[in-house]
Amino acid sequence: MSRHRAADDDAPAQEGLDPGQRVADNDPREMMPVPVSTEEPLLDDQIVADSQIEDPHVEEPAAEDVHVEDVADELGLLPVEPVAEAGHRRGRRATAPRRSKGRRPLGILVTLGVIAALVTGIFFGGRAIVGLFATEPAADYSGQGSGTVEVEVAAGASTSQIAEVLVENDVVASTQAFLAAAEENPDIMTIQPGFYQMRSQMSGQAAVALILDPASKLFDRATIPEGYTVARALESLADQTDIPLADFQAAAASADQLGLPAWSNGQLEGFLYPDTYDISPDATAVEILTDMVGHFNEVAIETGLEANAAAVGLTPYELLTLASLVQSEVTVEAERPLVARVIYNRLALSMPLGIDAALAYELGINGGELTTDVLNTDSPYNTRIRVGLPPTPISNPGQPSITGALQPAEGDWIYYVLQNSAGNHFFTASYEEFLEAKAQCEAAGLGCG
Repeated sequence: MSRHRAADDDAPAQEGLDPGQRVADNDPREMMPVPVSTEEPLLDDQIVADSQIEDPHVEEPAAEDVHVEDVADELGLLPVEPVAEAGHRRGRRATAPRRSKGRRPLGILVTLGVIAALVTGIFFGGRAIVGLFATEPAADYSGQGSGTVEVEVAAGASTSQIAEVLVENDVVASTQAFLAAAEENPDIMTIQPGFYQMRSQMSGQAAVALILDPASKLFDRATIPEGYTVARALESLADQTDIPLADFQAAAASADQLGLPAWSNGQLEGFLYPDTYDISPDATAVEILTDMVGHFNEVAIETGLEANAAAVGLTPYELLTLASLVQSEVTVEAERPLVARVIYNRLALSMPLGIDAALAYELGINGGELTTDVLNTDSPYNTRIRVGLPPTPISNPGQPSITGALQPAEGDWIYYVLQNSAGNHFFTASYEEFLEAKAQCEAAGLGCG
């Protein structure tokens, strides 16, 4: 908005105007006389009051808000005012400052801008803050999945680590999906190390259900019966797995790497504990035999083999050897402590044990292949002619035979003969009763010759 300029100071004074007032140049009222007011002079109070009434003909001091109005005018915020005429009110002006008419729109504009900025900040900032704490649904596939995926659960793996393996193999979409489903199933803590056959892109719930299904676990199941020798056990393991027999034989030849106890004398016989084993597809022969020896060590602790051998007058290794003899002689579990007592009684009498299974073990043949000539072979394993225990165990005994050797029954028996086809034996301390029972066994064709 433009302002009217005051007339030049050197222009002649206009007649009839108060000193200091001039008529604007080229004003048509220039030659008109100014009427003399007949009203009474205004008092100071009235002048002050009148001065507070907005007068469009009175110019405001230029220094008061010229910059604000200029800016507002350039922005087009102020209304167009009529051209101001030279003021003609007499008396002094009020000293109270007036608000500029141009300042209000600019203030509103600034205020609205600040409010808009605050609202924008609150909106986007609030969204950011909410995003930090809001829990979005975990990524999850739907359904039972498809195809097959083989995954391994390592020994000691936590549920979270299992979830990570499943995500890496694209079995589940996220660890959260699996963990959320696992939280609802306490059986998740029963997962065993090994390989599992899963499916691709399963829901978390379906993955939990499948990995807990025993049918999903991948392994070769190998069973080694009680009384198997090391040689026979290795052949059986090769037959029940995809591992060559040569690998098992090589592992057995380096028995010191299999975790044998210090008192084993470096011998593997007797320490491959007979049981059923679940064998992972990637297991090696060394790992399998190490697992079997480890199982023996556990049973030895449970039965107190090492701690209690001295109580029956034997070393741990001698006790294991005696247990292997018990294992080879009887099949009825209840008779194991009785056979053990016969062995102890004969040892106490310095009487040959007469257990042919020991010599058959050394020769690598079955008991039925023993002939009279063979039975006369001079060997530390020929307990017909040698007193005492054979130098090593002759088989891998199970827990009942170990316990029988540690806890022999009370009795004075020194003979036993097969009594029936069910495997029961007749026990006696009388040689005459023994001969009579043996005749009955031969007559029954039970193989007591």
